[in-house]
Amino acid sequence: MKKMLFFLGLTLCHAITFAQFKTIAEGPVFVEPEDGFARILQLKNGNTMFVVISLKSGLDIKIYDAKHKQKTARHLGPKFGKLKSGQIEAIFESNGNAVFLISEMDNKTPVLYRLIVDGVSGTLKKEETIAELLPLSMKHGYAMAFGKVPPPSFYVKKDPLTDNYAVALFNSFESDRNKRIEVIMFGPDHNELSRAYYKSPEDKYKYMKYIDMAIIDAQTVDILAYAYNTRTSGGDENTLVLAELKKGAGEVGLYELEFARNLEIDRGVVKYNPITKQLIMLAFVAESDKRNAKYFTSLVLIDPARKKVDAVNAVYPHKANEKSQELFGRRNEFEGKPQNFFINPDGTFSVVYEELEIITRQYSTAVGGGYASSNTELKHIAVSTFDLKGKEINCYFIPKEHFLMQMDPRTFYHAHREGTAARLAAGDQFKSFAYVNGKDKIYVLFNDVEENEKRALKGKLTNIKGVSECDGFYYTLEGNNTLPPREFLFGKPEKDRDHNLVLFAVSDYDQEKNVYVTLKLSVEGNRKGVRLVWMEP
Repeated sequence: MKKMLFFLGLTLCHAITFAQFKTIAEGPVFVEPEDGFARILQLKNGNTMFVVISLKSGLDIKIYDAKHKQKTARHLGPKFGKLKSGQIEAIFESNGNAVFLISEMDNKTPVLYRLIVDGVSGTLKKEETIAELLPLSMKHGYAMAFGKVPPPSFYVKKDPLTDNYAVALFNSFESDRNKRIEVIMFGPDHNELSRAYYKSPEDKYKYMKYIDMAIIDAQTVDILAYAYNTRTSGGDENTLVLAELKKGAGEVGLYELEFARNLEIDRGVVKYNPITKQLIMLAFVAESDKRNAKYFTSLVLIDPARKKVDAVNAVYPHKANEKSQELFGRRNEFEGKPQNFFINPDGTFSVVYEELEIITRQYSTAVGGGYASSNTELKHIAVSTFDLKGKEINCYFIPKEHFLMQMDPRTFYHAHREGTAARLAAGDQFKSFAYVNGKDKIYVLFNDVEENEKRALKGKLTNIKGVSECDGFYYTLEGNNTLPPREFLFGKPEKDRDHNLVLFAVSDYDQEKNVYVTLKLSVEGNRKGVRLVWMEP
């Protein structure tokens, strides 16, 4: 009897500690979208919008009310028609409406469209072209392919506290180096608040690479760029440049920062920490004066008021590396690249690393020729949490192994997808992780096969190529356990052949309401489809 009570006590303890996400509601089943881009957006009026953006036929929108009942299903056909090479630059709410910023190549000219969709009816209220870059030629194509010239691009950042947003235009082929980066700030009514060019400091840097921007408040947007020369363009000088654009200003304030004097910045992400009043930049960098220099992750804390760098640290998840080597052997050092970071309500922040491995295979043909094929594997994850001063306070290691058929993500792909939409491509959209910064706990979620929990402890993993036998799992990151336990997101299916596959890449979490909305693959008899699910972490 005592043994039975002890067993029941352990079982109850486990259930309390690792209780699954609570399902609030489920929507009706509909046909799974397999092409284009998709996103779930929770609106302030309580509605939830699910949108699929096709490159061929426009937007398909479903709107659910505050009680999670579907109210609207509508197809929108914007005037720009088919998107030959379109990209979703941003999707966000403003004044109760959904705003879509979509870039496209129109007659060899990069243009940026803005669509405003009513958050209740789903009707298209307004569409317009708000920016365009210089036309591209075949010469420019060669420069991008072989000369490492970055492509002309648009960048968008929404203020998380207001309905202001900023758009950066990167004209990489502009002959005037002082007109290569232009920044526009918009208000909630979508009218311009300010517009200015990001000039080269003292006109001494020939090249300028946009890194990222952050909106400080309703009045200010800060932009970071990497300014540099090459040996053939006037020396090897380089620096990190902070530009500040104020509401109503016709020019930006420009400041060189004491960073990157001997570094080459490959990519970076910038966010504003409202607790410390600092900009946090996470960058993937290398020593610029060495050939074949090894890249590393640099954490930079910047005071935007004083225009000074407060701290610079090279960061690496050492405890995650120790756990990786413990499980998979001494040769298996953790080689994760930074993919995103998240600021917690108390001002601490967490950095997520993920291993990206390019798999290249050589094939021979019957006539003696050959060809190569490359794919990407998204492997183990590490999460490090830092205190207000940038000191690591804990670290977690999460083993996984996903094989991508079509997608080819780069460093910070997860951050760049934030606030935009997930590409749907041959099932690869199911092979991405989600990070939920809950009210009290942090969660990492992704699809996997059940057997991998035990296989990981033996130093082996089943490589996920097809996802038909996968379920959604979540890891709760808390305490000092470097390898956190995991749980089924929807509970373990009663039958082995049943599975709950989740499209985490399109999910949306409202921290204030503590509601997580995701898309679950559903099978009802012979009917297969997907449905929205509202959950409470």
